[in-house]
Amino acid sequence: MKKALDGFERVVDWLEIAINVLIIGVIGLQIITRSIFNLPLKFPEEVATFSLIAMIFVGLPIVERYDSHLRVEFLQEKMGPAGRKVCRIISRVLILLCVAGILAGEAQLFPQIRVLKTHAAGIPYPWLHTVMIVFSVLWGLFAILGLIKEIRKKV
Repeated sequence: MKKALDGFERVVDWLEIAINVLIIGVIGLQIITRSIFNLPLKFPEEVATFSLIAMIFVGLPIVERYDSHLRVEFLQEKMGPAGRKVCRIISRVLILLCVAGILAGEAQLFPQIRVLKTHAAGIPYPWLHTVMIVFSVLWGLFAILGLIKEIRKKV
């Protein structure tokens, strides 16, 4: 299981690198064409925006796997071990509610955007929403595993 998860993480790492290179490339192209040739392009903003959203969703399962969320440590330092455990359980439940909300919204939205494409770049909307659905499901699975692990952990 650990080998499969490590392999998944390597794939995600390469995806994140590729998406970063894409964002830097299209924004750089926009800067060059606008400043040197006085020819602004229409598609870089759409590509960069969609890529940034995809990059965030692609990284969420790894953040959840390692429990690397940003936290307000100041409050947790004031609590005892039991209080910290309760906070971690509540945060996992809130994450699962967030994932459920994303998936419920996608279930309603997806049939309506099936054939839509962005204006300038012609990016199909289902591409981005498929990424959001797949990686939200994986995020939710890692959150469930983390919740089970947290509940079983002794205080």
